[in-house]
Amino acid sequence: MASVYLRQAIRSMHTSVGSGPNFEFAATSCQGWRNTMEDVHVIIPYLDGDNTTTQPHQQQQQQQQSSLFAVFDGHNGVEVSTYAAKYLPEYIRRNRKYQNGHIVDGLKEAFILLDNSMLLRESVNELREIRRMMHPNIPEYTPGFTSGSTAVVCLLKNNTFYCANIGDSRCVLSRNGRPVPLSVDTKPDDPQEMTRIEHAGGTVMRGRINMQINVSRAFGDHMYKCNPDLQLTEQMIIALPDVIVEPYNEKTDQFMVLMCDGIWNSMTNDEIIQYIGRRIRTDRLSQITEDIIRKILPEEMPERGIQGKDNMTIVIIKFINQATTATNPMMMIGQSTTITTNVPVQQQNPTTMSQKHSKTNSDRKLKAKFQPQQ
Repeated sequence: MASVYLRQAIRSMHTSVGSGPNFEFAATSCQGWRNTMEDVHVIIPYLDGDNTTTQPHQQQQQQQQSSLFAVFDGHNGVEVSTYAAKYLPEYIRRNRKYQNGHIVDGLKEAFILLDNSMLLRESVNELREIRRMMHPNIPEYTPGFTSGSTAVVCLLKNNTFYCANIGDSRCVLSRNGRPVPLSVDTKPDDPQEMTRIEHAGGTVMRGRINMQINVSRAFGDHMYKCNPDLQLTEQMIIALPDVIVEPYNEKTDQFMVLMCDGIWNSMTNDEIIQYIGRRIRTDRLSQITEDIIRKILPEEMPERGIQGKDNMTIVIIKFINQATTATNPMMMIGQSTTITTNVPVQQQNPTTMSQKHSKTNSDRKLKAKFQPQQ
């Protein structure tokens, strides 16, 4: 069996920066010691449409916008995380429940619909093509059947955080310098998760389902979702997210962090918040994200444990409010509509990927998959 690790770590980083309505962000990803890069992240400052106005009297309208931040951590391939990053924002935005203000129900339904869409023939072909481009030397198989992805997705809308999570990527808020988790890891050994898994015919040993996978909720992984006698939310692995709702407080909330387990396996929530908090008023966000990865990625491959061995992705969102010091006054009204979707830069040229998934092609495929909810 081929090793999942490289002889030499790939230390090059892909960093993106930008701003939105009353926040600025930086995101950095690194392949590290893994033989493939399977993390993808998405940042959409204006999910509900373009809003680049700089008129002060229109700031109230901007506050009604949804800003979306998401990290997808793939396993057994990059195809599911890439597919989810490409389509999930539109599944959310076009969902009738979301549009009618039922944000939690809209998020849950969008997750389920996206996961189901991966079973369509067109989607399977697209997943296979993503895998072929990213991993040309890995044998062919049915994508999305044994491959999958976690997802942590945080919406900031109407001065409220809505964080939907499947798997073990995390979203943590810094409030008065202390960590406030906006997500809870969904793991097989959680009592509620274990009950569902066993009822569906699976076993949980050493924190893994059937001694294989160590998350109990994910996109893809359809080999664990094929019991014909059970509903979609009763299978061994499900795509129904936990959703945490938390009010945003401009007087106390300084920044928010999204990260895959490659980060938090090496630094606790509190360590991450304290490290960023010491630097966020004086240093560039991109310098902080890159330094965190440098801090975690070891010079030599550790013989034991998991720390520093995985792909790493971290996103920091700094809020421009009373709790922080604005470095650029114009950011108070939002100067960017940047959409950043990172693909594994070591396996695929980002320009080529962007050309292949042009807006026209993406919209055409999405309309064929998406079914508006009544």
